[in-house]
Amino acid sequence: MKTTSLLSILLLLSGITASAEPEAVAKPVAEAGSETPSAETKEEAPAKVAEPKPSILTFADKSRITGFPKSIDAAKKQVTLDSPSLSGDTQLKTNKLLEMTLNGKPEDFESDHYALATIEKHFKDPHMDTIRGRLVNLDDKTITLDTWYAGRLVLKRSMVRSLDIFNKSPSFYSGPDGPEGWVSAGGDINKNWTFKNRSMISKTKSGIARQVGIPDKAKISFTANWRGNPYFRILFFSEDGKDDYPSIGYSLNIQRTYLSLYRNSAKARNNDIISESIRNLMNAETAEFTIYLDRSKDGINAIYIDDKEIGTWTGVDDTTFKGKWIHFVPQNENPTKFSNITIAQWDGNLPIETTAKEDDTEKGPQPEELEGQEIRLANGDVVIGSVNTIDKGMAVLSTSFGDVGIPINRMRSVALSDNVDEPKMETGDVRAWFHEGGYVTLKLKSLNEKTVKGYSQVWGDAEFDLNAFSRIEFNIWIPELEASRYDSSSDW
Repeated sequence: MKTTSLLSILLLLSGITASAEPEAVAKPVAEAGSETPSAETKEEAPAKVAEPKPSILTFADKSRITGFPKSIDAAKKQVTLDSPSLSGDTQLKTNKLLEMTLNGKPEDFESDHYALATIEKHFKDPHMDTIRGRLVNLDDKTITLDTWYAGRLVLKRSMVRSLDIFNKSPSFYSGPDGPEGWVSAGGDINKNWTFKNRSMISKTKSGIARQVGIPDKAKISFTANWRGNPYFRILFFSEDGKDDYPSIGYSLNIQRTYLSLYRNSAKARNNDIISESIRNLMNAETAEFTIYLDRSKDGINAIYIDDKEIGTWTGVDDTTFKGKWIHFVPQNENPTKFSNITIAQWDGNLPIETTAKEDDTEKGPQPEELEGQEIRLANGDVVIGSVNTIDKGMAVLSTSFGDVGIPINRMRSVALSDNVDEPKMETGDVRAWFHEGGYVTLKLKSLNEKTVKGYSQVWGDAEFDLNAFSRIEFNIWIPELEASRYDSSSDW
Protein backbone atom coordinates (compact mmCIF):
# COMPACT_ATOMS: atom_id res chain seq x y z
CA MET A 1 0.00 0.00 0.00
CA LYS A 2 2.77 2.44 0.85
CA THR A 3 4.51 1.75 -2.45
CA THR A 4 1.30 2.18 -4.41
CA SER A 5 0.46 5.43 -2.64
CA LEU A 6 3.94 6.81 -3.28
CA LEU A 7 3.76 5.96 -6.97
CA SER A 8 0.35 7.55 -7.21
CA ILE A 9 1.58 10.72 -5.61
CA LEU A 10 4.60 10.86 -7.93
CA LEU A 11 2.41 10.27 -10.99
CA LEU A 12 0.01 12.96 -9.83
CA LEU A 13 2.83 15.46 -9.36
CA SER A 14 4.29 14.47 -12.73
CA GLY A 15 0.96 15.09 -14.40
CA ILE A 16 0.63 18.53 -12.88
CA THR A 17 4.09 19.45 -14.07
CA ALA A 18 3.50 18.05 -17.54
CA SER A 19 0.26 19.94 -17.98
CA ALA A 20 1.71 23.25 -16.79
CA GLU A 21 5.01 23.14 -18.71
CA PRO A 22 3.67 23.31 -22.30
CA GLU A 23 1.91 26.63 -21.63
CA ALA A 24 5.13 28.14 -20.41
CA VAL A 25 7.02 26.85 -23.43
CA ALA A 26 4.33 27.47 -26.00
CA LYS A 27 4.49 31.24 -25.81
CA PRO A 28 8.01 31.78 -27.18
CA VAL A 29 7.51 29.01 -29.73
CA ALA A 30 4.32 30.64 -31.01
CA GLU A 31 6.08 34.00 -31.24
CA ALA A 32 8.75 32.39 -33.33
CA GLY A 33 6.12 31.19 -35.80
CA SER A 34 6.85 27.51 -35.27
CA GLU A 35 5.34 24.80 -33.14
CA THR A 36 8.60 22.96 -32.66
CA PRO A 37 11.91 24.58 -31.80
CA SER A 38 14.32 24.55 -34.75
CA ALA A 39 18.10 24.43 -34.60
CA GLU A 40 18.16 28.20 -35.09
CA THR A 41 16.07 28.84 -31.95
CA LYS A 42 18.37 26.84 -29.69
CA GLU A 43 20.58 28.99 -27.53
CA GLU A 44 24.15 28.92 -28.76
CA ALA A 45 27.03 28.55 -26.36
CA PRO A 46 28.89 31.82 -25.87
CA ALA A 47 32.08 32.16 -27.90
CA LYS A 48 35.17 31.32 -25.96
CA VAL A 49 37.11 34.45 -25.11
CA ALA A 50 40.83 34.10 -25.67
CA GLU A 51 42.74 34.35 -22.44
CA PRO A 52 45.32 37.15 -22.32
CA LYS A 53 48.89 36.06 -22.91
CA PRO A 54 51.31 36.66 -20.06
CA SER A 55 54.41 38.78 -20.41
CA ILE A 56 57.88 37.29 -20.30
CA LEU A 57 60.51 38.94 -18.12
CA THR A 58 64.10 38.15 -19.11
CA PHE A 59 66.97 38.82 -16.69
CA ALA A 60 70.72 39.07 -17.16
CA ASP A 61 71.33 35.69 -15.50
CA LYS A 62 69.06 34.12 -18.19
CA SER A 63 66.14 33.72 -15.80
CA ARG A 64 62.81 33.95 -17.66
CA ILE A 65 59.60 34.45 -15.66
CA THR A 66 56.10 34.63 -17.14
CA GLY A 67 53.31 36.65 -15.58
CA PHE A 68 51.15 39.74 -15.75
CA PRO A 69 52.91 42.99 -14.76
CA LYS A 70 50.77 45.02 -12.36
CA SER A 71 53.04 48.00 -11.85
CA ILE A 72 56.60 49.24 -11.91
CA ASP A 73 58.00 51.59 -9.28
CA ALA A 74 60.96 53.28 -10.94
CA ALA A 75 62.16 54.88 -7.72
CA LYS A 76 62.26 51.55 -5.88
CA LYS A 77 63.49 49.70 -9.00
CA GLN A 78 60.95 46.92 -8.69
CA VAL A 79 58.17 45.39 -10.71
CA THR A 80 55.04 43.83 -9.23
CA LEU A 81 54.21 40.67 -11.13
CA ASP A 82 51.21 38.35 -10.94
CA SER A 83 52.79 35.07 -11.98
CA PRO A 84 51.24 31.58 -12.04
CA SER A 85 54.66 30.16 -11.14
CA LEU A 86 55.09 32.43 -8.11
CA SER A 87 53.00 32.96 -5.00
CA GLY A 88 50.52 35.74 -5.81
CA ASP A 89 51.70 39.28 -6.53
CA THR A 90 55.49 39.31 -6.24
CA GLN A 91 57.94 42.22 -6.20
CA LEU A 92 61.01 41.63 -8.37
CA LYS A 93 64.06 43.87 -8.63
CA THR A 94 64.62 45.50 -12.02
CA ASN A 95 68.33 46.33 -11.71
CA LYS A 96 69.19 43.24 -13.81
CA LEU A 97 66.00 43.11 -15.87
CA LEU A 98 66.76 43.09 -19.61
CA GLU A 99 63.36 42.94 -21.27
CA MET A 100 59.64 42.59 -20.71
CA THR A 101 57.37 41.44 -23.54
CA LEU A 102 53.86 42.88 -23.87
CA ASN A 103 50.81 41.44 -25.61
CA GLY A 104 48.37 44.31 -25.97
CA LYS A 105 46.69 45.12 -29.28
CA PRO A 106 47.40 48.56 -30.81
CA GLU A 107 44.62 50.74 -32.19
CA ASP A 108 44.16 51.19 -35.91
CA PHE A 109 45.48 54.64 -36.75
CA GLU A 110 43.70 55.98 -39.83
CA SER A 111 44.71 59.37 -41.16
CA ASP A 112 45.00 61.38 -44.37
CA HIS A 113 48.77 61.37 -43.82
CA TYR A 114 51.42 59.87 -41.55
CA ALA A 115 54.34 61.95 -40.35
CA LEU A 116 57.44 60.18 -39.05
CA ALA A 117 59.90 62.14 -36.93
CA THR A 118 63.28 60.46 -36.46
CA ILE A 119 65.11 61.60 -33.31
CA GLU A 120 68.87 62.08 -33.17
CA LYS A 121 70.75 59.21 -31.51
CA HIS A 122 71.99 59.27 -27.93
CA PHE A 123 75.76 59.91 -28.12
CA LYS A 124 77.40 56.89 -29.80
CA ASP A 125 74.45 54.55 -29.40
CA PRO A 126 73.18 53.63 -32.92
CA HIS A 127 69.48 53.55 -31.96
CA MET A 128 67.31 56.43 -33.16
CA ASP A 129 63.81 56.96 -31.77
CA THR A 130 60.86 57.46 -34.08
CA ILE A 131 57.50 59.11 -33.42
CA ARG A 132 54.59 58.60 -35.80
CA GLY A 133 51.42 60.69 -35.95
CA ARG A 134 49.56 63.49 -37.73
CA LEU A 135 51.55 66.66 -38.30
CA VAL A 136 49.56 69.48 -36.68
CA ASN A 137 52.21 72.17 -36.20
CA LEU A 138 55.70 73.04 -37.41
CA ASP A 139 57.66 76.15 -36.46
CA ASP A 140 61.24 77.23 -35.80
CA LYS A 141 61.35 75.58 -32.37
CA THR A 142 58.88 72.69 -32.35
CA ILE A 143 57.22 69.90 -34.32
CA THR A 144 53.83 68.79 -33.03
CA LEU A 145 52.45 65.34 -33.80
CA ASP A 146 49.00 64.09 -32.85
CA THR A 147 49.23 60.41 -31.82
CA TRP A 148 46.65 57.84 -30.71
CA TYR A 149 48.97 56.44 -28.04
CA ALA A 150 50.16 59.62 -26.26
CA GLY A 151 47.96 62.48 -27.44
CA ARG A 152 49.78 65.50 -28.82
CA LEU A 153 53.56 65.39 -28.49
CA VAL A 154 55.45 68.66 -28.94
CA LEU A 155 58.97 67.75 -30.09
CA LYS A 156 62.02 69.97 -29.84
CA ARG A 157 62.89 70.57 -33.46
CA SER A 158 66.60 70.86 -32.61
CA MET A 159 66.64 67.14 -31.70
CA VAL A 160 64.71 65.85 -34.72
CA ARG A 161 67.01 64.40 -37.38
CA SER A 162 64.41 64.06 -40.14
CA LEU A 163 60.71 64.56 -40.81
CA ASP A 164 59.14 62.36 -43.47
CA ILE A 165 55.50 62.31 -44.54
CA PHE A 166 53.53 59.48 -46.15
CA ASN A 167 50.02 59.28 -47.55
CA LYS A 168 49.82 55.65 -46.47
CA SER A 169 50.73 54.17 -43.13
CA PRO A 170 54.48 53.44 -43.10
CA SER A 171 54.98 49.72 -42.67
CA PHE A 172 57.38 48.43 -40.06
CA TYR A 173 58.47 45.16 -38.56
CA SER A 174 60.53 44.38 -35.48
CA GLY A 175 61.14 40.86 -34.24
CA PRO A 176 60.91 37.95 -34.40
CA ASP A 177 58.59 37.56 -31.42
CA GLY A 178 57.42 34.07 -32.37
CA PRO A 179 56.19 31.99 -35.32
CA GLU A 180 52.99 34.01 -35.81
CA GLY A 181 52.92 35.56 -39.28
CA TRP A 182 55.76 33.41 -40.63
CA VAL A 183 55.41 30.58 -43.15
CA SER A 184 57.88 27.88 -44.08
CA ALA A 185 58.52 26.57 -47.56
CA GLY A 186 58.63 23.12 -46.00
CA GLY A 187 55.13 23.59 -44.61
CA ASP A 188 55.78 22.81 -40.95
CA ILE A 189 57.46 25.74 -39.18
CA ASN A 190 58.04 23.82 -35.93
CA LYS A 191 59.79 21.08 -37.87
CA ASN A 192 62.10 23.49 -39.68
CA TRP A 193 62.59 26.40 -37.26
CA THR A 194 62.92 27.14 -33.55
CA PHE A 195 61.80 30.46 -32.03
CA LYS A 196 63.15 31.62 -28.68
CA ASN A 197 64.57 34.74 -27.05
CA ARG A 198 63.46 36.93 -30.00
CA SER A 199 65.43 34.90 -32.51
CA MET A 200 64.71 32.13 -35.03
CA ILE A 201 67.05 29.22 -35.65
CA SER A 202 66.99 26.92 -38.66
CA LYS A 203 66.81 23.15 -38.25
CA THR A 204 66.83 22.29 -41.96
CA LYS A 205 67.46 23.98 -45.32
CA SER A 206 63.81 24.99 -45.60
CA GLY A 207 63.39 28.77 -45.71
CA ILE A 208 61.02 30.96 -43.71
CA ALA A 209 59.16 34.08 -44.87
CA ARG A 210 56.60 36.70 -43.87
CA GLN A 211 54.76 39.55 -45.57
CA VAL A 212 55.97 43.05 -44.72
CA GLY A 213 55.16 46.17 -46.69
CA ILE A 214 58.49 47.79 -47.62
CA PRO A 215 58.21 51.59 -47.94
CA ASP A 216 59.71 53.63 -50.76
CA LYS A 217 62.78 54.36 -48.64
CA ALA A 218 63.50 51.47 -46.34
CA LYS A 219 66.16 50.11 -44.04
CA ILE A 220 66.23 46.33 -43.56
CA SER A 221 68.58 45.12 -40.83
CA PHE A 222 69.20 41.84 -39.04
CA THR A 223 71.81 39.91 -37.09
CA ALA A 224 72.97 36.53 -38.41
CA ASN A 225 74.81 33.85 -36.42
CA TRP A 226 76.16 30.60 -37.77
CA ARG A 227 78.33 27.63 -36.96
CA GLY A 228 81.11 26.84 -39.35
CA ASN A 229 80.76 29.11 -42.37
CA PRO A 230 77.93 31.49 -43.31
CA TYR A 231 75.79 30.10 -46.10
CA PHE A 232 72.32 31.57 -46.56
CA ARG A 233 70.14 33.81 -48.75
CA ILE A 234 67.90 36.80 -47.98
CA LEU A 235 65.06 37.50 -50.42
CA PHE A 236 62.85 40.59 -50.55
CA PHE A 237 60.07 41.91 -52.82
CA SER A 238 59.08 38.28 -53.38
CA GLU A 239 55.52 37.41 -54.43
CA ASP A 240 55.44 33.87 -52.99
CA GLY A 241 56.33 33.17 -49.38
CA LYS A 242 56.20 29.39 -49.79
CA ASP A 243 58.79 29.24 -52.57
CA ASP A 244 62.47 29.41 -51.61
CA TYR A 245 63.28 30.31 -55.23
CA PRO A 246 60.67 32.91 -56.27
CA SER A 247 60.86 34.29 -59.79
CA ILE A 248 60.40 37.94 -58.72
CA GLY A 249 62.46 40.03 -56.30
CA TYR A 250 65.98 40.37 -54.95
CA SER A 251 68.23 37.59 -53.69
CA LEU A 252 71.14 38.47 -51.41
CA ASN A 253 73.48 35.48 -51.25
CA ILE A 254 76.11 34.89 -48.57
CA GLN A 255 78.52 31.98 -49.15
CA ARG A 256 81.54 31.83 -46.86
CA THR A 257 83.62 34.84 -47.93
CA TYR A 258 81.58 35.90 -50.95
CA LEU A 259 78.49 38.11 -51.34
CA SER A 260 76.34 38.46 -54.44
CA LEU A 261 73.08 40.23 -55.17
CA TYR A 262 70.61 39.28 -57.94
CA ARG A 263 67.54 41.15 -59.12
CA ASN A 264 64.74 39.30 -60.90
CA SER A 265 61.90 41.22 -62.52
CA ALA A 266 59.13 40.05 -64.83
CA LYS A 267 61.13 41.29 -67.81
CA ALA A 268 64.78 40.65 -66.98
CA ARG A 269 67.28 39.01 -64.63
CA ASN A 270 70.36 40.87 -63.41
CA ASN A 271 72.89 38.53 -61.82
CA ASP A 272 75.71 40.93 -61.09
CA ILE A 273 74.32 43.92 -59.21
CA ILE A 274 76.89 43.26 -56.48
CA SER A 275 79.64 40.64 -56.39
CA GLU A 276 82.13 41.20 -53.59
CA SER A 277 84.58 39.34 -51.39
CA ILE A 278 83.74 39.52 -47.68
CA ARG A 279 86.81 37.89 -46.18
CA ASN A 280 86.19 39.63 -42.86
CA LEU A 281 83.57 36.92 -42.17
CA MET A 282 86.11 34.12 -42.56
CA ASN A 283 86.75 33.70 -38.82
CA ALA A 284 83.51 35.25 -37.59
CA GLU A 285 80.37 33.59 -36.27
CA THR A 286 78.10 36.63 -36.28
CA ALA A 287 77.53 39.81 -38.30
CA GLU A 288 75.12 42.73 -38.54
CA PHE A 289 73.60 43.18 -42.02
CA THR A 290 71.88 46.36 -43.20
CA ILE A 291 70.20 46.90 -46.57
CA TYR A 292 69.31 50.47 -47.57
CA LEU A 293 66.66 50.74 -50.28
CA ASP A 294 65.43 53.72 -52.28
CA ARG A 295 62.85 52.25 -54.64
CA SER A 296 62.89 55.17 -57.10
CA LYS A 297 64.87 54.82 -60.34
CA ASP A 298 67.39 57.48 -59.36
CA GLY A 299 67.70 56.33 -55.75
CA ILE A 300 70.90 54.90 -54.34
CA ASN A 301 70.80 51.52 -52.59
CA ALA A 302 73.47 49.89 -50.47
CA ILE A 303 74.47 46.87 -48.40
CA TYR A 304 76.50 47.19 -45.19
CA ILE A 305 77.99 44.49 -42.99
CA ASP A 306 79.04 45.52 -39.49
CA ASP A 307 78.70 49.19 -40.48
CA LYS A 308 81.07 48.78 -43.46
CA GLU A 309 79.85 49.41 -46.98
CA ILE A 310 80.00 46.32 -49.20
CA GLY A 311 78.41 47.70 -52.35
CA THR A 312 75.87 50.12 -53.83
CA TRP A 313 73.60 50.15 -56.87
CA THR A 314 71.26 52.56 -58.62
CA GLY A 315 69.36 52.98 -61.89
CA VAL A 316 66.57 50.47 -61.18
CA ASP A 317 62.89 51.18 -60.64
CA ASP A 318 61.81 49.01 -57.71
CA THR A 319 58.42 50.74 -57.42
CA THR A 320 57.24 48.15 -59.96
CA PHE A 321 57.74 45.36 -57.41
CA LYS A 322 54.44 44.51 -55.72
CA GLY A 323 55.64 41.53 -53.66
CA LYS A 324 55.75 41.98 -49.89
CA TRP A 325 57.50 38.78 -48.81
CA ILE A 326 60.91 38.73 -47.15
CA HIS A 327 62.66 35.34 -46.82
CA PHE A 328 65.51 33.90 -44.77
CA VAL A 329 66.79 30.75 -46.48
CA PRO A 330 69.62 28.54 -45.12
CA GLN A 331 71.72 26.81 -47.76
CA ASN A 332 72.99 23.90 -45.68
CA GLU A 333 71.94 21.81 -42.68
CA ASN A 334 74.05 23.73 -40.17
CA PRO A 335 71.88 25.89 -37.87
CA THR A 336 71.70 29.58 -38.71
CA LYS A 337 70.19 32.10 -36.30
CA PHE A 338 68.48 35.35 -37.30
CA SER A 339 67.59 38.02 -34.76
CA ASN A 340 67.13 41.78 -34.39
CA ILE A 341 65.15 41.87 -37.64
CA THR A 342 63.83 45.37 -38.31
CA ILE A 343 62.23 47.03 -41.31
CA ALA A 344 61.82 50.78 -40.94
CA GLN A 345 61.69 54.03 -42.82
CA TRP A 346 65.01 55.44 -44.02
CA ASP A 347 65.82 59.11 -44.54
CA GLY A 348 67.83 58.40 -47.72
CA ASN A 349 71.23 59.31 -46.24
CA LEU A 350 73.83 56.54 -46.12
CA PRO A 351 75.95 56.36 -42.94
CA ILE A 352 79.14 56.73 -45.02
CA GLU A 353 79.41 58.99 -48.02
CA THR A 354 79.94 56.82 -51.11
CA THR A 355 80.74 59.50 -53.70
CA ALA A 356 83.71 61.81 -53.93
CA LYS A 357 83.21 65.13 -52.23
CA GLU A 358 82.65 68.00 -54.57
CA ASP A 359 84.57 71.23 -54.21
CA ASP A 360 82.62 73.65 -52.04
CA THR A 361 82.89 76.33 -54.74
CA GLU A 362 80.90 74.13 -57.12
CA LYS A 363 78.05 73.52 -54.71
CA GLY A 364 74.84 75.45 -54.94
CA PRO A 365 73.28 77.14 -51.94
CA GLN A 366 72.66 74.77 -49.05
CA PRO A 367 69.20 74.47 -47.41
CA GLU A 368 70.26 76.51 -44.37
CA GLU A 369 71.45 79.33 -46.67
CA LEU A 370 68.12 79.57 -48.46
CA GLU A 371 65.10 81.59 -47.40
CA GLY A 372 63.24 78.81 -45.64
CA GLN A 373 63.43 75.04 -45.73
CA GLU A 374 63.44 72.53 -48.51
CA ILE A 375 60.08 70.79 -48.73
CA ARG A 376 59.83 67.85 -51.12
CA LEU A 377 56.49 66.87 -52.61
CA ALA A 378 55.10 63.51 -53.72
CA ASN A 379 55.47 64.32 -57.44
CA GLY A 380 59.16 65.24 -57.07
CA ASP A 381 58.67 69.03 -56.88
CA VAL A 382 60.67 71.03 -54.36
CA VAL A 383 59.40 74.14 -52.60
CA ILE A 384 61.68 76.43 -50.57
CA GLY A 385 59.76 78.19 -47.85
CA SER A 386 58.58 78.11 -44.27
CA VAL A 387 55.40 76.77 -42.76
CA ASN A 388 53.06 79.51 -41.56
CA THR A 389 50.08 77.47 -40.41
CA ILE A 390 48.72 73.93 -40.49
CA ASP A 391 44.98 73.42 -40.31
CA LYS A 392 42.77 70.48 -41.26
CA GLY A 393 45.49 68.71 -43.19
CA MET A 394 46.56 71.80 -45.14
CA ALA A 395 49.90 73.61 -44.74
CA VAL A 396 50.26 77.25 -45.74
CA LEU A 397 53.84 78.00 -46.84
CA SER A 398 55.52 81.37 -47.10
CA THR A 399 57.80 81.44 -50.16
CA SER A 400 59.68 83.98 -52.26
CA PHE A 401 56.84 83.85 -54.79
CA GLY A 402 54.04 84.29 -52.26
CA ASP A 403 51.99 82.19 -49.87
CA VAL A 404 50.91 78.79 -51.15
CA GLY A 405 48.75 76.04 -49.68
CA ILE A 406 49.80 72.40 -49.91
CA PRO A 407 47.89 69.38 -48.55
CA ILE A 408 50.15 67.66 -46.05
CA ASN A 409 49.53 64.26 -47.65
CA ARG A 410 51.20 65.60 -50.82
CA MET A 411 54.37 66.46 -48.90
CA ARG A 412 57.11 63.86 -48.53
CA SER A 413 59.79 65.46 -46.39
CA VAL A 414 60.85 68.66 -44.68
CA ALA A 415 64.59 69.40 -44.59
CA LEU A 416 65.79 70.14 -41.08
CA SER A 417 69.09 71.47 -39.81
CA ASP A 418 72.21 69.32 -40.04
CA ASN A 419 73.25 70.59 -36.60
CA VAL A 420 71.11 68.33 -34.44
CA ASP A 421 71.32 68.17 -30.64
CA GLU A 422 71.74 64.77 -29.04
CA PRO A 423 69.35 63.74 -26.26
CA LYS A 424 71.09 62.92 -22.99
CA MET A 425 71.42 59.43 -21.65
CA GLU A 426 69.40 59.32 -18.43
CA THR A 427 69.61 56.88 -15.54
CA GLY A 428 66.46 54.80 -15.65
CA ASP A 429 66.01 55.08 -19.42
CA VAL A 430 64.07 52.26 -21.08
CA ARG A 431 63.52 51.55 -24.78
CA ALA A 432 59.88 50.86 -25.65
CA TRP A 433 59.31 49.14 -29.01
CA PHE A 434 56.15 49.86 -31.01
CA HIS A 435 54.19 46.94 -32.46
CA GLU A 436 54.62 48.33 -35.97
CA GLY A 437 58.36 48.77 -35.43
CA GLY A 438 60.49 51.62 -34.19
CA TYR A 439 60.91 52.64 -30.57
CA VAL A 440 61.11 55.52 -28.11
CA THR A 441 63.53 56.07 -25.24
CA LEU A 442 61.95 57.16 -21.97
CA LYS A 443 63.17 57.85 -18.48
CA LEU A 444 60.67 55.54 -16.84
CA LYS A 445 58.59 57.00 -14.03
CA SER A 446 55.83 54.43 -13.60
CA LEU A 447 53.93 51.65 -15.34
CA ASN A 448 50.59 50.02 -14.65
CA GLU A 449 48.30 47.64 -16.52
CA LYS A 450 47.19 50.34 -18.97
CA THR A 451 49.82 53.07 -19.30
CA VAL A 452 53.51 53.83 -19.03
CA LYS A 453 54.69 57.26 -17.91
CA GLY A 454 58.10 58.64 -18.69
CA TYR A 455 60.22 61.65 -19.58
CA SER A 456 62.17 62.50 -22.71
CA GLN A 457 64.33 65.53 -23.30
CA VAL A 458 62.73 65.66 -26.75
CA TRP A 459 59.08 66.12 -25.64
CA GLY A 460 59.07 66.27 -21.85
CA ASP A 461 56.72 64.20 -19.70
CA ALA A 462 54.20 61.96 -21.47
CA GLU A 463 51.81 59.12 -20.74
CA PHE A 464 51.71 56.32 -23.34
CA ASP A 465 49.06 53.69 -23.91
CA LEU A 466 50.75 50.39 -23.03
CA ASN A 467 48.98 48.70 -25.96
CA ALA A 468 51.24 50.67 -28.31
CA PHE A 469 54.30 48.61 -27.34
CA SER A 470 55.35 45.02 -28.00
CA ARG A 471 58.21 45.01 -25.50
CA ILE A 472 60.27 47.23 -23.22
CA GLU A 473 64.04 46.99 -22.77
CA PHE A 474 65.48 47.98 -19.38
CA ASN A 475 68.94 49.08 -18.18
CA ILE A 476 69.86 50.01 -21.73
CA TRP A 477 72.95 52.09 -20.88
CA ILE A 478 74.72 49.52 -18.67
CA PRO A 479 77.60 48.07 -20.74
CA GLU A 480 78.11 44.94 -18.64
CA LEU A 481 74.54 43.85 -19.42
CA GLU A 482 74.89 44.17 -23.18
CA ALA A 483 76.60 40.80 -23.54
CA SER A 484 73.61 39.16 -21.86
CA ARG A 485 71.10 41.18 -23.87
CA TYR A 486 72.56 40.36 -27.27
CA ASP A 487 74.24 37.05 -26.52
CA SER A 488 73.37 35.11 -29.64
CA SER A 489 76.18 32.59 -29.94
CA SER A 490 75.74 30.53 -26.78
CA ASP A 491 71.98 29.95 -26.84
CA TRP A 492 71.03 27.64 -29.70
